[in-house]
Amino acid sequence: MFSKNTFYLFGLLLCSALMLNAQLISLKNATVLVASSVPSPMKETAARMLTEEIAKRTNVTLKTATAWPKTNALTVALVLANDRELLEKTIPARTEKSSAEYQAEGFRVVSEANVLWIIGADARGVLFGTGWLLRKLQLSTGVAQLDSKVDFASSPAYPIRGHQLGYRHTANSYDAWSVAQYEQYFRELAIFGTNAVEGIPFHEDEKPNPHFKIPASEMRIKMGELCNLYDMDYWVWTPVTFELTDKEKRAAELKLHEEFYKNCPRLDHIFVPGGDPGDNHPSEVMPFLKDLHQLLTKYHPKAKIWISLQGFNVEQVDYFYRYLAENNPDWLQGVVSGPSSPPMAETRFRLPKKYQHREYPDITHNVRCEFPVRGWDQAYALTLGREASNPRPYAFAEIHQTYAPFTDGFVSYSDGCHDDVNKVIW
Repeated sequence: MFSKNTFYLFGLLLCSALMLNAQLISLKNATVLVASSVPSPMKETAARMLTEEIAKRTNVTLKTATAWPKTNALTVALVLANDRELLEKTIPARTEKSSAEYQAEGFRVVSEANVLWIIGADARGVLFGTGWLLRKLQLSTGVAQLDSKVDFASSPAYPIRGHQLGYRHTANSYDAWSVAQYEQYFRELAIFGTNAVEGIPFHEDEKPNPHFKIPASEMRIKMGELCNLYDMDYWVWTPVTFELTDKEKRAAELKLHEEFYKNCPRLDHIFVPGGDPGDNHPSEVMPFLKDLHQLLTKYHPKAKIWISLQGFNVEQVDYFYRYLAENNPDWLQGVVSGPSSPPMAETRFRLPKKYQHREYPDITHNVRCEFPVRGWDQAYALTLGREASNPRPYAFAEIHQTYAPFTDGFVSYSDGCHDDVNKVIW
């Protein structure tokens, strides 16, 4: 015989299980609807990302539609926050509105009745909201579900959030990737909030690589296409490794840049480091950057020019700030702080407010680098070396919190997929 207490406990457990089950939101039979207000290519990209990533893990392929389904099954609706007519017509009872969904790249994910809304402030907000949902879903064979109703909103604290993906011979993995692998990587970075990818210089074409699936010149263009697809800013890091006083080499370099600018489908930022590598005085670098800007905006009118002060001595740094004070160049977007740059707090203090400040953190190396592993066992330091698998969540969270307030964000320095955890932390 069971005691009264046993029945009472059993009843509590049963009620709890029923209540929990009632809160589950299953996407197994859901239809994905993207509102007409979401611009292409994000309209196609976000829905494809959601359906493909769920299918990979569950063997469940969600249906897609361009009009509201007439069934009572769940609809996952991707919509822009400014599409008030659609939102108010469909869910007139919703009066609370999150400020996050109205900030650039912000989103809100909210479940109401038989609709799971992904509301983006803009196209990127729709993408990041979709990524957030993928991170929160419970996925297994035949199962795609949330364990409770949701109402979550978020927007980024920093406008620049990217990683350098160098398709070159010094990378420990990128050089062997196909375009399809790069797209998957772009997608996974986007799922965690990345909005920028940085390519590497034109001079890598001169260095043959047996691992390349396609030539570096072609991959640079393909990366621009992928950035278009996922609405990521496309940066290119391109040092000047010759003396700018050499007029012939200077002219040839400008011609090389223009050819790339003309052929690239998307280009948002050109970053020329002052050093590492490079050894030109800013009196030569600044006029060269001005010439680059004229060529760049000829093909990409909204694209920007950046410089780092890496390797500059005191006189060169002072010259740079004096140049800004005397010329007030509108063609310069900002300064990048990386290894061997002046202190970030000093840079932000001296830099006029009109210019942005981007961090270029080295998240890829363990020793002989910007942020060496503290207290690392000497045996590991000597055997694993500079570029081993190096997840450092606590260290890089602390480093980010220390320096990020002086910046508008970051595009990290990376040479492979061994630092993926660090990318996500940043």
